[in-house]
Amino acid sequence: MVTRPPQPTVAAAPVSRDLLYPSLGLVLKVAGVVLAAVSLTKLSLAHQQRLDNHLAVSAHLKLQVQRLEDRQRQLDRLFSLEGQQEVFQQEQQWIAPNRRRIVWLPAPTSAPATPSNPTPERRR
Repeated sequence: MVTRPPQPTVAAAPVSRDLLYPSLGLVLKVAGVVLAAVSLTKLSLAHQQRLDNHLAVSAHLKLQVQRLEDRQRQLDRLFSLEGQQEVFQQEQQWIAPNRRRIVWLPAPTSAPATPSNPTPERRR
């Protein structure tokens, strides 16, 4: 009797294909779930940042609106009947009509007279 070498079984190839396609599908599904989770996380972080920016802008807008209303009330008071007296009270250094304002400058420091630094002339 002659011994024959073992022949490959025909059933081995279909078994590996039966495992290959479901495992490939499982890997694709897991990758899809991971991708969806990462996308949702990024989306939620962007949404939270947008909300924070909106709150900051709305707070700044509220502050500016309050300042505007204060300035409008102040302007309305200035154009009222007592507005002139209020301006005089607010301005401490109001110059009377037909008067000149005098501004005193500090005395210049004594520096040697050079062509680049001539002696300053006194103004009358």
